[in-house]
Amino acid sequence: MDIQNHYYGHSAALALHAGLGSVRHIDGLLQHGWTVRSPSLVHFSDFARLPPGARRLVWSHDARGWDPAEDPFETTPIGAPFLYLSALTAQQPVAPLDAAVAFPVHDTRLVKLENDEATLARELAEQDGPSIVCLHPEDLERPEKLQVWLEHGHRVVSAGERRDPQFLGRILRLVRGARRVVSNQLSTAVVYAAAEGTPTEILGPDITIGSLGTDVSRRARELWPEFHETAPEDQARRTVALAELGHQHLLDPAALKEVLGWNHRAPGPFLSYWGGAPVRKAGAVLGLVKRTEGAQDAGSGQSPLVFLRHPLSHLPGRLPKVSERSALLPEPLVPGR
Repeated sequence: MDIQNHYYGHSAALALHAGLGSVRHIDGLLQHGWTVRSPSLVHFSDFARLPPGARRLVWSHDARGWDPAEDPFETTPIGAPFLYLSALTAQQPVAPLDAAVAFPVHDTRLVKLENDEATLARELAEQDGPSIVCLHPEDLERPEKLQVWLEHGHRVVSAGERRDPQFLGRILRLVRGARRVVSNQLSTAVVYAAAEGTPTEILGPDITIGSLGTDVSRRARELWPEFHETAPEDQARRTVALAELGHQHLLDPAALKEVLGWNHRAPGPFLSYWGGAPVRKAGAVLGLVKRTEGAQDAGSGQSPLVFLRHPLSHLPGRLPKVSERSALLPEPLVPGR
């Protein structure tokens, strides 16, 4: 229905689990990252209305950050695509990286963060020595951000562009092989690492994220204290992470195809993807369409012209391809190569 359904290789991972050779249009909206509040308010806020029959597909109904019973919309839990890919690759060994892996919270094309990456780079070097730092593609577009990490002796890699179907596999390879995973805020990659049983740590002060301020960091500390304790209990973190990712909601291939609308062919999701969803989002940006009440939008208050700086990034494109089973855990990308 919308481009976010195909971010980070999520739809490709679901297609693999469903036994399909290609990705199809999803009849609804798919949560594309871990959140401290309801996905209805964070990821789906441009869609206060959905086409008939379309679903809001979330990872879990047991996440601490929101209560499905109090959500403004009905949601359907299906488990995180990461867990499906993890299960599919459980028998594929990953060589230990013998290094910490850091996932700094990233800027976006719309929202710039206020954080001290130089301090984080120095703390990481002091605690773990030269480490692997996975930067988001938006950060790689800013040479000064790349330079901060290189100056402190770290190796910089990337999981790819957000519509790269192998993005999730590269993240899984990194968190599964890492000695430990570090970030400056509890985030999706940290939760992934904990679910894999990899030690994690949050370093540095709270981060300011656009109009949301430090609310995300503060809320994460309050609701997920296990991830902020100085004496880590990895099994406790893993239990929490699996609940946050919806391990208890994972579906078999037939049930997954049914909730995604992949058990039959219909024109609705195709038409929505190419026409309905882009028009509705444009209307929300221009203030012509009302967003979901209580929407958690870090870019709120900005001029609509900000969205036009990268107009093609918001438009639909060809659906991602499904990777071969032998290539589900690819090496991370190295900038400049």
